[in-house]
Amino acid sequence: MRLKLFISIIAGAMLFCSCEKDDSDQDSTFGNTIISLKDITVTSDGNVELKWSTNNDSISYYNIIRIIGTEIDPYNSMIIASVDKKTLSYIDTDVPYTSAVTYLIQGMIPKQNNPYYYKTTASNSKTYIRDISMIKFPANDVLFQKELSKLFLINRTNGKVKAYNYKTKEETNIDFFSAVGFCSLNKNGLRYELVVPREDGWLFIYNADTFEFIEQIKVSASSLSSSVINGDLIFTNTKSSYEPVKVIRRSTKSVMSSLTWYGDDNRKLEIIPNSNTELFGVNANDISYYQYDINGTLTSRLYKSVYNSEYNVSTRYAILPNSKKFISAPLGNIYDASIAYVTGLPRGSFTFSDFIINTNGSKVYASCSNHKSIEVYNLNDYLHTETIQTKGYPYRIFYDNGEIIVVSISSSTSSNYYYDTNSNINEFIIEKIAHTID
Repeated sequence: MRLKLFISIIAGAMLFCSCEKDDSDQDSTFGNTIISLKDITVTSDGNVELKWSTNNDSISYYNIIRIIGTEIDPYNSMIIASVDKKTLSYIDTDVPYTSAVTYLIQGMIPKQNNPYYYKTTASNSKTYIRDISMIKFPANDVLFQKELSKLFLINRTNGKVKAYNYKTKEETNIDFFSAVGFCSLNKNGLRYELVVPREDGWLFIYNADTFEFIEQIKVSASSLSSSVINGDLIFTNTKSSYEPVKVIRRSTKSVMSSLTWYGDDNRKLEIIPNSNTELFGVNANDISYYQYDINGTLTSRLYKSVYNSEYNVSTRYAILPNSKKFISAPLGNIYDASIAYVTGLPRGSFTFSDFIINTNGSKVYASCSNHKSIEVYNLNDYLHTETIQTKGYPYRIFYDNGEIIVVSISSSTSSNYYYDTNSNINEFIIEKIAHTID
């Protein structure tokens, strides 16, 4: 059976080379064989019912093929089921939440001299189209600015950004003309700034509302991984193990301190709220804690490797308010300022992609990369309290005055760590869920 399935997958890839989308009722033919896929029926519970007919009794079984979008592409399709020759219908009960899903039926005809090899034939295709807010843009990070009602979808690999106003649906494209690290947002008086650490070692700062260029600062000869600003101090992490963390005074562009310990490179920095000069630095393998004085001089540094352990972390983490702790995807592990493991959320099969924490730090909303849900936990006893259903698989979640803004994708990922890599997700769904986070 496994051999047959493998052969059918290969055959499925072969059929895409010659089969094109057909929204008419015209049949697709292979020799004298016709498989005719009828119009799609959508059931009351949102499932898609497929029915087809054929004129060839030699077909051994059928593969039901689903493609995300309207273009028939072997790299964006999958065999979702196989049914025997007598079955001429199928109900897809796990329809991806996306604006277009295309189906076709593949007939498998065994060769007479070898029953383990098949000739293949395909039906015409039918597409199910829905009015869903989608953003088509290859990105691997998302920033949120509530005051501007904007999402910033960032492609760190090629330095392109799409700013999306989730209230007006207005889109603006920006090109930094350089690969970038983890960008951040900074409030400077009444102005919100987009802070962009670049591969060429420069730090660029833009107006986050108008995207007007403000200033540039040369930080390092090495690529920059992350930069955050607190007042007049800029904390920057590089990809060099020889000067991994540098602190620069913005007003004078002078270097206040430079860390020379080996092993603190390639981190995503976050400033601990209400601390002014305490930071966490995290990547998929390591955690660092830094404490500086008001002049940007390092006074304390702690380091821990969590590589390949049950205490794994990632660059997708959130700092708990009113405490010096952070919680990290994908396992919901919590660490404190001594970078000691505190606990992990009771998650079962869930893997987490993002977090919202309420103002007093008593609840965490954890979005799931492998379930269509946001799971809510009490941070006093770490018990699960609520499940909020989503229509897609949440990639990032944010909160704005009674609404959870969910940036979702249409299908789950096989990797728990997709949000920690440079691989891009090409299509995002914007969901708004009415919910008050107290």
